[in-house]
Amino acid sequence: MSINLSQTTSQRLILQQRLVLTQELQLFLKLIQMTTLELKDYLEEQLIENPTLEESQDQTEKNEDSSNEEIDFNNMGNDRLFRDQNNDIPHYSSREFFDDSQEDTTWENRISSAESLIDHLRWQLKLSALTAQEKEIASIIIGNTNEDGYLEMDIEEIALIYLKQSANQTNGISENITNEKSCNTEKASQDSDKKYIAIIKEVLHKIQSSFDPTGVCSRNLRECLKIQALDLGYPEDGLVLELIDKYLEELNENDLSNIEDIIQDSAQQIQEAMSVISSLEPRPGRPFFAKDSEKYIVPDFYVYKVGNELQIQLNRDFPKVRISNYYKNLIKKEKSLPPDAKKFIKEKLEAAHRIMKCLDEREATVKKIISKIVDVQRDFFEHGKKYIKPLILKDVAQSVGVHESTVSRITSRRYIQTPQGTIELKSLFSRRIESSNGKDVSFEKVKSIMKNIIDGELPLSPYSDEDISKIFERRKIKVARRTVAKYRKILKIPSSSTRSRQYKENSK
Repeated sequence: MSINLSQTTSQRLILQQRLVLTQELQLFLKLIQMTTLELKDYLEEQLIENPTLEESQDQTEKNEDSSNEEIDFNNMGNDRLFRDQNNDIPHYSSREFFDDSQEDTTWENRISSAESLIDHLRWQLKLSALTAQEKEIASIIIGNTNEDGYLEMDIEEIALIYLKQSANQTNGISENITNEKSCNTEKASQDSDKKYIAIIKEVLHKIQSSFDPTGVCSRNLRECLKIQALDLGYPEDGLVLELIDKYLEELNENDLSNIEDIIQDSAQQIQEAMSVISSLEPRPGRPFFAKDSEKYIVPDFYVYKVGNELQIQLNRDFPKVRISNYYKNLIKKEKSLPPDAKKFIKEKLEAAHRIMKCLDEREATVKKIISKIVDVQRDFFEHGKKYIKPLILKDVAQSVGVHESTVSRITSRRYIQTPQGTIELKSLFSRRIESSNGKDVSFEKVKSIMKNIIDGELPLSPYSDEDISKIFERRKIKVARRTVAKYRKILKIPSSSTRSRQYKENSK
């Protein structure tokens, strides 16, 4: 029996959306995350390593050189920053996937610096035995962990980001299928897909329990302390875990009367358990930012009031660089150059051209974002913190036309000098609190109102959290009792019973 196998070749046109991480895009992402001091160090390093770059004291010369298009090494300038206009900068939690492509520097040019918590977690992630899928999920979790060591994103949000990244990384998919997957991604996020939720929870547990420091990426203080107690060998049904799980607020306020009445253990056993809990670390990231004991704040932006207008100035305390005319002329004499020298000069000129182009792109993007923030928060610059308006990353991103992660990168670790003092740029963002009259109130405004309410209470009958919630309701602002308790703790204001006791003690 013979089998006839015939092969045919055909062509198909497939539409697909794909984000290509060009060298320019990688450099741009790297530059927009740099503060003024970091950019200064980077440019000074490039001036040493790249002979085709030179420092210029004349800003006009810099601009003329950056627009010079005489250099063309195999259409070098045709590399676009974004290959697809429909795709914006990827979420910042995925940036480690292209960090390895950065140029290696010699040991002599490396300078030691304190390791950050994120760097420490990524190093452990690379050495871990997690699968490729688990590492991708862990990367998102680590990318959304703050400097205190707490995860700032819900499990459902992590699942949505992971599903979107998986959809973008799939090759050979038609536009219709891509759109269908996008719909499926939204549906999966809405239905809280149990499969991915379970995987993400498992990965999160592995990070919390096996990565150093123990308890990192916890979602709240209770979870952080429980993980550390379990790691020390205390049983789940023991007194230490019971106190953390059920009586953490009482422990925080040092109110032991209710605990001793409910728990059958002796006062000595409770005190010993409290001693164990007090030895746990409420901020797992502390060892990493505590190393940098001296921090000098250098404003990245300045805001001045001139007449009735607010003027914005960028801190340009870094070298002004340009491409050397000597090497531009030298490369024109290609025939007289040795092959190795010609290749070296071309590579360095390409790198210099990318730096110049990305610096201009960085400055343009930063200007747009800072201008929008200052425009929205004009009342703050004129009147103070109480007048901060509700503002989130999405608002600025949509107005300026960039991705939310771009706004996050530019506003993180940046300081702005204002008529109200030098503050962190991210402090100008504030969550919205819904009001019944249709107007949104900022988180800062609610805190200010709450402080005024408590300052005006009667010493003998201070307001409870429920009372404060009702006062807000009469002022047409929706703030639940639990939310009042949360904001009160942020303001470091004790509970009504503690305030009443303090008033009585002070009156004696």
